[in-house]
Amino acid sequence: MDITTIWKPEYSVGHPEIDRQHQYLFELWVMLDSMKNQSDNRLSLEQALLSLFDYVEIHFGNEEEILASHPTIREHKKIHAEFVGQTKQFMDDFHKNNLDLHTVVDFLLDWLIHHILETDSRYFKELQNVP
Repeated sequence: MDITTIWKPEYSVGHPEIDRQHQYLFELWVMLDSMKNQSDNRLSLEQALLSLFDYVEIHFGNEEEILASHPTIREHKKIHAEFVGQTKQFMDDFHKNNLDLHTVVDFLLDWLIHHILETDSRYFKELQNVP
């Protein structure tokens, strides 16, 4: 599986930089997905998880800066903070050898798609209508 089989035009929020960042998140997800059956290589798996989770935080910061004038940006930041909390729990579970990577990979893809389609798209569309 690669980015071209996952990224769809309807995932675009209409902001070129955020769309590029979303595509990169999908690329990081593809890398993690390709490793989900390689539990014997914990160092590479840890690096893949850290790369994805670190980039998520960078992306959220960029997105929140762009959306700063949206009237309900605090709600969006809360959603992001909850997700970051979940990623920290994943890393804790990983370090305790208690992480089901298949579950994590499925969760991440579902969350990413849902967040882009349901939340980000709405926020960017509404921001265009803010005077």
